[in-house]
Amino acid sequence: MLINNKQKDRRDEINVNVQGNDIDSLNNVKLLGITMDNKLNFSEHINITCKKANQRIGVLTRLENLVPTIAKLHLFKAAILPYLTYCHLTWHFCRASDKRKLERTQERGLRAVFRDSKSTYEQLLKKANLKSLHERRLHDIACMMFKVRHHLCPPTVKNLFSLKSSTYSLRSADFHIPRFNTVTYGKHSLRYIGPMLWNRLSTNLIKPLPSLQSF
Repeated sequence: MLINNKQKDRRDEINVNVQGNDIDSLNNVKLLGITMDNKLNFSEHINITCKKANQRIGVLTRLENLVPTIAKLHLFKAAILPYLTYCHLTWHFCRASDKRKLERTQERGLRAVFRDSKSTYEQLLKKANLKSLHERRLHDIACMMFKVRHHLCPPTVKNLFSLKSSTYSLRSADFHIPRFNTVTYGKHSLRYIGPMLWNRLSTNLIKPLPSLQSF
């Protein structure tokens, strides 16, 4: 797979041959359950995710008169929501239109759970005691930064970030915010948004918390 940010498809311009065997070029490949495309915008992965989730929402809709609401909510959280959140930090910086598509899928599922066509999305989330998918991803990024700060994650993740020198307690120290040349490949990255989220947390109340569970 040739990864580039150009509009023109350059697959025909590059031929890869290994020991006399031509290597075919693909637009996307599936790796550990994530469909990665050659633009790294994850649109194909989100299309697949929403299709699978919507299929199960259809089943939930057909059960609306047979299963109590609380049981349908449990089914939604156990059998549908994981599709919408699987490895979501990998594709958090997808297109805005794809993010809206994911939120609409969750909204459709909650309407099926509560048989409610009038409440707003925010009201449905409150009834289900759930966050929006965007808020859930930001929450998990903050948890990742806690793990980085307390050496609870692999070095391959920890080495993406660096701490500022500080005379204060290292437990609540801030991370360096990296500079970037372009918004697409700089500001839209975990190396940037992770430190930004951490640095905005309360130094006195949240950063010093002793465990991930309390955080």
